[in-house]
Amino acid sequence: MFNRDLKKIFGPLKQEQKVISPAQQKNLGGEKMKKVLLLAVIALFVMMPFASFAKTAISESDLAAVTAQTGVSIDFSNFSLSGVTLSVQSWGDDNGFTGYTSAGWVGASIGLTGSVVGLSGTMNIDVGTSGAQTRLAIDMPTVIIGGAAGLNVDETIKLAGDKILSTNAGTLGQSYMQGLKATISGSLQVYAH
Repeated sequence: MFNRDLKKIFGPLKQEQKVISPAQQKNLGGEKMKKVLLLAVIALFVMMPFASFAKTAISESDLAAVTAQTGVSIDFSNFSLSGVTLSVQSWGDDNGFTGYTSAGWVGASIGLTGSVVGLSGTMNIDVGTSGAQTRLAIDMPTVIIGGAAGLNVDETIKLAGDKILSTNAGTLGQSYMQGLKATISGSLQVYAH
Protein backbone atom coordinates (compact mmCIF):
# COMPACT_ATOMS: atom_id res chain seq x y z
CA MET A 1 0.00 0.00 0.00
CA PHE A 2 2.86 2.39 0.84
CA ASN A 3 4.55 1.71 -2.53
CA ARG A 4 1.32 2.48 -4.31
CA ASP A 5 1.09 5.90 -2.54
CA LEU A 6 4.71 6.65 -3.48
CA LYS A 7 3.96 5.70 -7.10
CA LYS A 8 1.14 8.26 -7.15
CA ILE A 9 3.48 11.00 -5.97
CA PHE A 10 6.79 10.10 -7.65
CA GLY A 11 5.76 7.86 -10.51
CA PRO A 12 6.72 4.22 -11.22
CA LEU A 13 9.94 2.74 -9.79
CA LYS A 14 12.92 2.33 -12.13
CA GLN A 15 12.17 -1.38 -12.77
CA GLU A 16 8.57 -0.57 -13.68
CA GLN A 17 9.28 2.27 -16.10
CA LYS A 18 7.97 1.84 -19.63
CA VAL A 19 9.43 2.97 -22.90
CA ILE A 20 7.72 6.17 -24.01
CA SER A 21 7.85 8.43 -27.02
CA PRO A 22 9.74 11.78 -27.13
CA ALA A 23 6.41 13.69 -27.04
CA GLN A 24 5.39 11.82 -23.87
CA GLN A 25 8.85 12.51 -22.36
CA LYS A 26 8.36 16.23 -22.93
CA ASN A 27 5.04 16.07 -21.06
CA LEU A 28 6.62 14.07 -18.21
CA GLY A 29 9.16 16.84 -17.63
CA GLY A 30 6.28 19.19 -16.78
CA GLU A 31 4.74 16.60 -14.45
CA LYS A 32 8.04 16.14 -12.59
CA MET A 33 8.40 19.91 -12.29
CA LYS A 34 4.93 20.18 -10.74
CA LYS A 35 5.85 17.48 -8.20
CA VAL A 36 9.14 19.23 -7.30
CA LEU A 37 7.30 22.54 -6.93
CA LEU A 38 4.65 20.88 -4.76
CA LEU A 39 7.34 19.39 -2.49
CA ALA A 40 9.06 22.79 -2.22
CA VAL A 41 5.80 24.50 -1.22
CA ILE A 42 5.06 21.79 1.37
CA ALA A 43 8.60 22.08 2.78
CA LEU A 44 8.19 25.86 2.96
CA PHE A 45 4.97 25.55 4.97
CA VAL A 46 6.49 22.97 7.29
CA MET A 47 9.57 25.11 7.96
CA MET A 48 7.73 28.45 8.22
CA PRO A 49 6.62 28.12 11.88
CA PHE A 50 10.17 27.33 12.99
CA ALA A 51 11.56 30.40 11.22
CA SER A 52 8.86 32.66 12.63
CA PHE A 53 9.73 31.65 16.21
CA ALA A 54 13.43 32.42 15.84
CA LYS A 55 14.79 34.52 18.72
CA THR A 56 17.55 37.12 18.63
CA ALA A 57 19.67 37.63 21.73
CA ILE A 58 19.65 41.14 23.22
CA SER A 59 22.67 42.54 25.02
CA GLU A 60 22.56 43.68 28.66
CA SER A 61 23.08 47.32 27.64
CA ASP A 62 20.22 47.14 25.11
CA LEU A 63 18.01 45.48 27.71
CA ALA A 64 18.83 48.16 30.28
CA ALA A 65 17.60 50.84 27.87
CA VAL A 66 14.16 49.19 27.53
CA THR A 67 11.43 50.89 29.56
CA ALA A 68 8.20 49.15 30.45
CA GLN A 69 5.12 50.35 28.61
CA THR A 70 2.49 49.28 31.11
CA GLY A 71 0.99 51.47 33.81
CA VAL A 72 -1.89 53.88 34.20
CA SER A 73 -2.22 57.29 32.56
CA ILE A 74 -4.92 59.78 33.50
CA ASP A 75 -5.38 62.79 31.21
CA PHE A 76 -6.43 66.00 32.96
CA SER A 77 -6.80 68.20 29.87
CA ASN A 78 -8.48 71.43 30.99
CA PHE A 79 -9.79 69.96 34.26
CA SER A 80 -10.92 72.66 36.66
CA LEU A 81 -12.68 72.88 40.01
CA SER A 82 -14.45 76.17 40.65
CA GLY A 83 -17.69 77.45 42.07
CA VAL A 84 -16.93 75.71 45.37
CA THR A 85 -19.01 76.84 48.31
CA LEU A 86 -18.28 76.26 51.96
CA SER A 87 -20.82 77.98 54.15
CA VAL A 88 -19.54 77.05 57.63
CA GLN A 89 -16.46 75.49 59.23
CA SER A 90 -16.76 75.01 62.98
CA TRP A 91 -15.31 73.23 65.99
CA GLY A 92 -17.23 72.48 69.15
CA ASP A 93 -17.34 71.04 72.64
CA ASP A 94 -20.59 69.19 73.34
CA ASN A 95 -20.42 69.36 77.17
CA GLY A 96 -18.96 72.81 77.75
CA PHE A 97 -16.99 73.56 80.94
CA THR A 98 -17.64 74.63 84.56
CA GLY A 99 -20.34 77.27 84.64
CA TYR A 100 -21.00 76.93 80.88
CA THR A 101 -22.21 73.30 80.63
CA SER A 102 -24.06 73.46 77.30
CA ALA A 103 -22.39 72.83 73.96
CA GLY A 104 -20.38 75.62 72.45
CA TRP A 105 -18.96 76.14 68.97
CA VAL A 106 -16.37 78.39 67.38
CA GLY A 107 -15.98 78.72 63.63
CA ALA A 108 -16.44 80.79 60.53
CA SER A 109 -19.04 81.51 57.93
CA ILE A 110 -16.99 81.30 54.73
CA GLY A 111 -17.31 82.74 51.24
CA LEU A 112 -14.99 81.53 48.42
CA THR A 113 -14.55 83.29 45.08
CA GLY A 114 -12.24 82.57 42.16
CA SER A 115 -10.92 79.35 40.70
CA VAL A 116 -10.12 76.81 43.38
CA VAL A 117 -7.96 74.35 41.45
CA GLY A 118 -7.14 73.48 37.85
CA LEU A 119 -5.26 70.46 36.54
CA SER A 120 -3.44 70.27 33.24
CA GLY A 121 -1.47 67.43 31.66
CA THR A 122 -1.24 63.71 32.28
CA MET A 123 -0.69 61.81 35.50
CA ASN A 124 1.29 58.58 34.99
CA ILE A 125 1.31 55.86 37.63
CA ASP A 126 3.88 53.03 37.47
CA VAL A 127 5.31 50.50 39.88
CA GLY A 128 8.73 48.87 39.64
CA THR A 129 11.39 47.01 41.58
CA SER A 130 15.12 47.65 41.73
CA GLY A 131 17.12 45.23 43.81
CA ALA A 132 15.17 44.58 47.00
CA GLN A 133 12.95 47.70 46.91
CA THR A 134 9.64 48.21 45.11
CA ARG A 135 8.34 51.74 44.52
CA LEU A 136 5.19 53.37 43.24
CA ALA A 137 6.07 56.32 40.95
CA ILE A 138 3.52 59.03 40.20
CA ASP A 139 4.26 61.75 37.64
CA MET A 140 1.83 64.50 38.60
CA PRO A 141 -0.05 66.77 36.22
CA THR A 142 0.38 70.50 36.77
CA VAL A 143 -1.90 71.65 39.60
CA ILE A 144 -2.85 75.34 39.58
CA ILE A 145 -4.52 76.71 42.71
CA GLY A 146 -6.36 80.01 42.41
CA GLY A 147 -6.19 80.35 38.62
CA ALA A 148 -5.06 83.63 37.02
CA ALA A 149 -6.87 85.94 39.47
CA GLY A 150 -6.29 83.91 42.60
CA LEU A 151 -8.61 82.42 45.19
CA ASN A 152 -10.32 84.77 47.66
CA VAL A 153 -11.62 83.69 51.07
CA ASP A 154 -13.90 85.90 53.21
CA GLU A 155 -14.71 84.64 56.72
CA THR A 156 -16.81 85.84 59.65
CA ILE A 157 -15.46 84.31 62.88
CA LYS A 158 -18.25 83.41 65.36
CA LEU A 159 -19.05 81.81 68.70
CA ALA A 160 -22.38 79.99 68.89
CA GLY A 161 -24.43 77.31 70.65
CA ASP A 162 -24.74 75.10 67.54
CA LYS A 163 -22.46 73.78 64.79
CA ILE A 164 -23.98 75.92 62.03
CA LEU A 165 -23.16 79.01 64.10
CA SER A 166 -26.70 80.39 64.29
CA THR A 167 -27.91 79.86 67.93
CA ASN A 168 -26.78 82.61 70.34
CA ALA A 169 -24.17 83.58 67.74
CA GLY A 170 -21.69 86.27 68.52
CA THR A 171 -19.20 87.65 66.02
CA LEU A 172 -15.54 87.77 67.01
CA GLY A 173 -14.29 89.40 63.84
CA GLN A 174 -13.57 89.08 60.15
CA SER A 175 -10.85 87.30 58.23
CA TYR A 176 -10.08 87.94 54.57
CA MET A 177 -7.58 86.39 52.18
CA GLN A 178 -7.16 87.57 48.58
CA GLY A 179 -5.25 86.25 45.57
CA LEU A 180 -4.10 82.84 46.81
CA LYS A 181 -2.16 81.25 43.93
CA ALA A 182 0.07 78.21 43.66
CA THR A 183 1.42 75.97 40.89
CA ILE A 184 2.40 72.44 41.80
CA SER A 185 4.14 69.98 39.46
CA GLY A 186 6.66 67.17 39.58
CA SER A 187 6.67 63.55 40.61
CA LEU A 188 6.61 61.53 43.76
CA GLN A 189 7.61 58.02 44.77
CA VAL A 190 6.00 55.91 47.47
CA TYR A 191 7.94 53.08 49.12
CA ALA A 192 8.32 51.24 52.42
CA HIS A 193 11.40 51.73 54.60
